[in-house]
Amino acid sequence: MIIMTEEREYVETDLLPRLDRLPWSRWHWKVFLILSGGMLLEGLVLSLGGSTLGTVEKLFSLTSTEAVALTPAFLVGELVGGVVLGTLADIKGRKLLFLTTMMFIIVGSLLAAVSVDYAMLLASRVIAGLGIGGELGAAIAAMEEFSPPRNRGFVVGTGNGVMFDFGTFIASFVGYFAISSLPLSIGWRVAFLSAVVLALVILIARLDLPESVRFLVTKGRIAEAQALVERVEKEVASTKGQLPPPGGKVRVRAREERATQSFSLLFKRYGKRVALAWTLNFSETWPYYAAFSVFPLIFIHDYHVPSGSVGLVLGEILGAGVLGVLTMAYLLDSLGRRPVLILSYGLSGALAVILGLVVSRLSFTAFVAFLAALEFFTYAAAALLYPQIGEMFPTEARGSGLGTAIGFGRLGGIIGPFVLLALEPLGLDLVFAVTGVVLFAGAIAEALLGPELKRKPLEEASRL
Repeated sequence: MIIMTEEREYVETDLLPRLDRLPWSRWHWKVFLILSGGMLLEGLVLSLGGSTLGTVEKLFSLTSTEAVALTPAFLVGELVGGVVLGTLADIKGRKLLFLTTMMFIIVGSLLAAVSVDYAMLLASRVIAGLGIGGELGAAIAAMEEFSPPRNRGFVVGTGNGVMFDFGTFIASFVGYFAISSLPLSIGWRVAFLSAVVLALVILIARLDLPESVRFLVTKGRIAEAQALVERVEKEVASTKGQLPPPGGKVRVRAREERATQSFSLLFKRYGKRVALAWTLNFSETWPYYAAFSVFPLIFIHDYHVPSGSVGLVLGEILGAGVLGVLTMAYLLDSLGRRPVLILSYGLSGALAVILGLVVSRLSFTAFVAFLAALEFFTYAAAALLYPQIGEMFPTEARGSGLGTAIGFGRLGGIIGPFVLLALEPLGLDLVFAVTGVVLFAGAIAEALLGPELKRKPLEEASRL
């Protein structure tokens, strides 16, 4: 039974506990795979930039600064998309936005494939970044809101991290074979067209996904939410049999929000959590995106790796990232958010500093092996911060909370590559030492401000 207060600003409902108590089922798998397809696209679209960087640099006669700028351009788009589209996801709904983001990605990737000069290619990366930034706010919020609390950390962590890495694998091999098998001026364009095809498939699949139950409840659309929960219960029961008994009721806000109200709620009531989310995102984005802009240039300039083989080397390193995400995401729901995030950021920082001390004495094989060990923990940190960020904020501000964190965090990815590129002539030891310090900042922030939200319903996790 649903009971509204006289002010009609809150609603008591059993719909959310009913949704949370459902066992993981075929329905959850469908939602998970289709929503996490956006993270796969992020890995694909971003990594295509790294896989094709050597070829593009040669064809367009780019300087090192111009070549590196392609990744920050993508991140500028992510910054704007995360803030604007993430906030709109709290106002207009998760579904409208995670459909809209696919359109941006399709247009941006298509423009990249047909670019005739550097300016057009740069603009295409900004447009694709807009879609990816909004995708992270809308799709991760929806994934959080449909996932059962008992395994939400693993689901959202792997949905973000593993699917991202799967996208980088696809990009590595597509980039390698397209550039190696086709004429130099055509192969890299075919690589970007692969992102267009995949985005179209995901867009069509998403048309069948429902709106978030939690979003519907906070907008007072109770009848729609109830019909959706009943439909999901029926579908889950058809494969899982008798469902667990429903829990009690929860009290949530149920009112229309404007963007200014969403931001006011974030910064007035959740200021410390916003600061934590921004710091975690900044400190992981710095090394995370440097891997796709600075690492390829180090391989080519310092170790003389052929440009067509850079994608394969990146693929080997990112394979370690997949193992790191799977391992640490499993621990999120057993050990908890705080210890796993502190461990991931802390060990990443330590490994980066150690690599800086020994890099001048390493062979290329040893260097790649060390990078793989570093990425094991760096990628884990990058994937696992999102379950916690989404949990820290209420439904009416979850998209904007994620979006602003993504936006601020991308400053690390924008600044980092240029700083590291400027430091490279002074020595790779300094490049990795500075990266280690940035990662340590994330570990310290989590230790000081991080709440433990393991297996809590979202309504409880977001309560101060």
